[in-house]
Amino acid sequence: MDLLEKRLEQLEAKMRAMELELAELRQVRPGDERLAEPKAGSGAMQHSADPRYEEMPRGDAAYEQPGMPRQPGMHQQSPPPVYGQSYGFPGFPPPGNPAPSPDQGQAPYGYQQGQGTGPAQGAGRSDKVAYPSYAYNPQQPSLFPKEPKAPKDWEYLIARVWLPRIFIVVLLLGVLWGFTAAVSAGYLTEPVRCLLGVVASAAMYWLGERQIRSRREALGQVLLGGSIGVLILTVFAAHELYELIPSWLAFALYILSIALGVFTALRRRSQTLIIIATVAGYLIPFLVHSSHPNAWVFAGYEALFSLAMITVALKFDFRAAYFVAVGVLHLPLLFGYAAGDFEESRHIFIGAIFIQHVALLAYAMFGPARRKLDEALTLFPGYGLMVLWMYALYPYTENGIQWRPLLLILWALLYSLAALGKAMQGQRSQVFISIATAAWFVWSLDILDPSYSPAMAVVIGTAGYILGLKLRNMMQQITSGVVFAYGALGTLTMAIHQVVSPQTLSWMILLLGIWLLSYVIRLSKGETADILPDILMWVDAMLAIVFITQITNVLTAGQSYDFRHLILSAVWALYAMLVIGCGIVIQRKMVRIAGISLLFLTLIKVIIVDLPGVSPAVRAILFIGLGALGMVVSRFLYKRRSQEAPASPADEASIEPKA
Repeated sequence: MDLLEKRLEQLEAKMRAMELELAELRQVRPGDERLAEPKAGSGAMQHSADPRYEEMPRGDAAYEQPGMPRQPGMHQQSPPPVYGQSYGFPGFPPPGNPAPSPDQGQAPYGYQQGQGTGPAQGAGRSDKVAYPSYAYNPQQPSLFPKEPKAPKDWEYLIARVWLPRIFIVVLLLGVLWGFTAAVSAGYLTEPVRCLLGVVASAAMYWLGERQIRSRREALGQVLLGGSIGVLILTVFAAHELYELIPSWLAFALYILSIALGVFTALRRRSQTLIIIATVAGYLIPFLVHSSHPNAWVFAGYEALFSLAMITVALKFDFRAAYFVAVGVLHLPLLFGYAAGDFEESRHIFIGAIFIQHVALLAYAMFGPARRKLDEALTLFPGYGLMVLWMYALYPYTENGIQWRPLLLILWALLYSLAALGKAMQGQRSQVFISIATAAWFVWSLDILDPSYSPAMAVVIGTAGYILGLKLRNMMQQITSGVVFAYGALGTLTMAIHQVVSPQTLSWMILLLGIWLLSYVIRLSKGETADILPDILMWVDAMLAIVFITQITNVLTAGQSYDFRHLILSAVWALYAMLVIGCGIVIQRKMVRIAGISLLFLTLIKVIIVDLPGVSPAVRAILFIGLGALGMVVSRFLYKRRSQEAPASPADEASIEPKA
């Protein structure tokens, strides 16, 4: 015990010495707040009897006492106090270094500016502190650098991923050639060959499962996929090459092979195997020999298999397999229709396409609302492919029935009702309303004469764009913009040869549509509402010049050269006056500037086009008329500006009578 007591006394002495040294480093004065003295009998070591530690307020009683440094508030966030802030301690600069600005961080209380690292001195304390910028600057970079990106392991990528995929094909080719050599030598009969194929498929399947259990996923999946392929080839050889099994049995074995592939893919959650099984399943009808192909069996199987694989892909969230199941259906149907004599069975093929698209539409309508992008990527291209099928299978009227317009308007109504149903449910579907707009556009192209199609496209595009602005549907705006652009380009390529004609109607509808779009966009106050309406109005003004020029040329077709140019320039000048008048009425400066620009354009046209070919009398009339119009416009606008401008204080003072 004596040894233990001596050890404790030594430790207490060392602690007292350290406390005194710490107090000296702080330049302690009586009345300053120091470390609180432990309570007697608490088991903790006692402070020395230094008078500097006596009669000092401690704990909460020390706050706001005279002579005590003001500590940060309880709710004020500040860095913890840093003790030992003196020259010679690590992390602090030697004396004489310039103090950084106070906005670089918050220093511990008790340190004032101008005294280096010493504490605040009585009444001379200041809240401006000197502290090391590199210790308190919050903008300092992190002391822990980011870990460098691991380099790509090419050995792993080549040896464990691509090597098995490539050399499994090499192995299969070698087995195939060896099999061919053995058959040529007469060692293998036809039943034995098929039996060996089944055995090889089973062996590859077992090896694939074993590799996956050994955590060699890539090699295992390759072996599993290869086993399904070998099994399908074996059934094909037994049925098509050797005629050992009938068609119905071969078809059943094909289905079992695909089912085994799907089961294996789902068991291993392998999207690659699902895609392989999907492609192989679409090819099954081409592997079954039939002397009398049945369109119902062929198209029905392809449609049902497509629906089954779409369901599997959606249930297990295989996104790539979903797109394969949706898109690949069109290829076997196309090749099957082209290879077989199915001219009288085209309703069956278009029915298979309709069944798949109805299923996709129903899923988008009633399924979970988490696949918006998938809806756009399947429904829109799916509708486009379906329209191509309609045009390919129904190029003409059959038995007095125009099937193509009926089918097109059927889908236009269906998508319109789907969009309306979504709107009644309080949901916004960008895809449905956009496809409905495209469907009505395609139907109008099919039933209308080509000379009226641009006008109808402008009407549909204008209405659709306004609807897209109202619903804030960007996809609808893009679709309607494309439809409107088609109508506008078609109208611009039309030359007017008669005043009353489809071409005149198309031009009038185009001018009205551009003005209406400018007006609605300006009212919508969207992001482009500041510049786009003005651009549309300028375009509309330029197109109006083209329109009135064509109409004037048609009306003056039988007149002389001088008279035609005189009338055309007069019409341009009157059009400019009309625009200026509209700008004055609606009080829009941009419209008035446009009218003045048109007046200058008329002058340029007279100088460049009319002046070289007309007679001096017509030149005189043109220049006199344009000059007079220019002066009248200038005088009218100047007078109107003078009336609108308020009188300045200086002017008012100048007309007041003197006292």
